[in-house]
Amino acid sequence: MRRLIGWIKPQTQPPQTSLWRKIKIGFLSLFAVTTASTIGMAMLDREKLTNDLLAMSANAGLVLTDIQVRGRAHTPQSRLLAALNLETGAPILGINLQNLHSNLSQIGWVEDAIVERRLPGTIHITLRERVPIALLQNNDKHKLIDQSGAIIDGADPSQFTHLTVVAGDNAAPHAAAILSILKTEPELFSEVWAVSYRSKRRWDVHLKNGMEVRLPEIDPVSAWSRLAMIDRKKAITHRDLAVIDMRVPQQLIVEPNIPVRGRGSKT
Repeated sequence: MRRLIGWIKPQTQPPQTSLWRKIKIGFLSLFAVTTASTIGMAMLDREKLTNDLLAMSANAGLVLTDIQVRGRAHTPQSRLLAALNLETGAPILGINLQNLHSNLSQIGWVEDAIVERRLPGTIHITLRERVPIALLQNNDKHKLIDQSGAIIDGADPSQFTHLTVVAGDNAAPHAAAILSILKTEPELFSEVWAVSYRSKRRWDVHLKNGMEVRLPEIDPVSAWSRLAMIDRKKAITHRDLAVIDMRVPQQLIVEPNIPVRGRGSKT
């Protein structure tokens, strides 16, 4: 039988009497299946009884006819179909919703899912997908991360090159906080292409023109706001500077963009 998946769409309902009859049979069958698995039935083959009840419900019309999905924006349809592994015509009461939820949760894009059985024949799924906030740099590779810093497995970083690059040991869990700070000054943030987490305690901000802004560990919000105010007045980020150091309270230290001759030494 063919697999089926699609967006929510209006359905043509059968006559009301027929629908309620199917639902009644469905609930009775479901109750009987549940009861059979919880009480001692030494004289009966439990598996056979379950199969017979499911067959009875299917004969009454309680079979899978439609899968409705809400909330899918990035989750690949092929990955979703593979996780569901459902076929039209299967007894809808025999579909294990917990297993479906577990399978959906294994998809990288899916943060959470609600799976519902809507008689007579619909499985309704509501997805909450992860929202990408940055590109995590790991050696020479990039991976998409969400608000919590979790890597979104299966996501294609090349489709999100507009996002800020985040680098540094243990940077991912703290990325949302620094990006939230930087976005308080939209004009200045538009010039940011990457941030680096230094010594697991503070951030360096890298602008698109190659300039580096060193933020302090304590109160980076005020430092960033002060830089934005200075930039509006004096356009300091458009000067030929290599570094703007704001780690000293109420001070702004700059390093000119002087070409380096020779290898130099580490500091």
